[in-house]
Amino acid sequence: KSTEGKKKYKKKNSDAARLCADDVMARDKLKGYQGSYAQRMQIYGLQRGIEGSKAKHINTGQYYRELYVQNENLKEEIEDLQEQKAATREEVRHVYDLKDEARDKFLAMDEYVRRKDNELTSIETKLQKAKQEYEPYRAQEELNLIYELFPMMKEQLRIANLCQKIGFTIEAVKQLLKGITLSIASGKLYSFEHKQYFEVKDSKMKIEKEPDNPDKLRLNLNGVNILEWFREKYQEAQKKFGINGKQEMNKSKEIKI
Repeated sequence: KSTEGKKKYKKKNSDAARLCADDVMARDKLKGYQGSYAQRMQIYGLQRGIEGSKAKHINTGQYYRELYVQNENLKEEIEDLQEQKAATREEVRHVYDLKDEARDKFLAMDEYVRRKDNELTSIETKLQKAKQEYEPYRAQEELNLIYELFPMMKEQLRIANLCQKIGFTIEAVKQLLKGITLSIASGKLYSFEHKQYFEVKDSKMKIEKEPDNPDKLRLNLNGVNILEWFREKYQEAQKKFGINGKQEMNKSKEIKI
C-alpha cells in the first residue's frame, strides 16, 4: 500500500540526555509550584502563604474535621434558635389575645423575636461562608483523585506549561502532546531561566518520555532536552563576549517549571 501522506515518527534515542529529578524537586521549583497553584486558586479565595512567616499550617484532614465540627455546631445553634423562635411566636400569639393588659409584654417579646431573627441571620451567613471556604479544598481533593487515576495528566500539564512559556501556541502544544514532531525552519524560543530569546533553525521539537522514568516527560530539540539546549546556547553567548559561562551559570538560580 502507498505510504504517501503518512507521517514518519523519529525513533526515540535511548542515549539522549535526561532531566535529573533533583532539578524538578529543587526548593525554588517547589516554591514555583506553590505560587502557580495559589494563583490558580485565587478565584476560590485561597491566598499564598507569606514566606518566612512563623504561622503553622494545619493539614487538610485536621481542617476538614474542624470545619465539620463548626458546621455541626452552627446547625445545632440554628435548630435551637428556630425552636426558640417558634416558642416565642407562640407566646406572642397568646399575648395578642390578652391585648391591652399584655401590651408591654408583647412589645418586649417582639423585640426579643427581632433579636433572635438577627442572630439566626448572622449564623446562616457564617454557615454559608464556611461552605464557600470548603469549596477550594473539595476542588483540590477532586484534582488529586484525577491525578491518582490518570498519573500522566499532572506530568502533561507540567510539560504543556513549559511549552507555552518558551513560546508555543496552544495548537502546537496539542500536537506535541499527541506525540507529533514539530519542525521549525527558523524562529526564536524564550528561556525563562535566562530571560532572553535564542534563535533556532532547521530543528525538530518533540515530547518524549524519560528513558529511566516512563512517568516523566521532557521536551527535546533535536534529541536534546530543551532546558539543556538553552544553557548551552547561553554559555556560547557568554564565551562569545568573553564571559566565563560556567561561572555565570553557577550564579544563576535553578529553573522553575
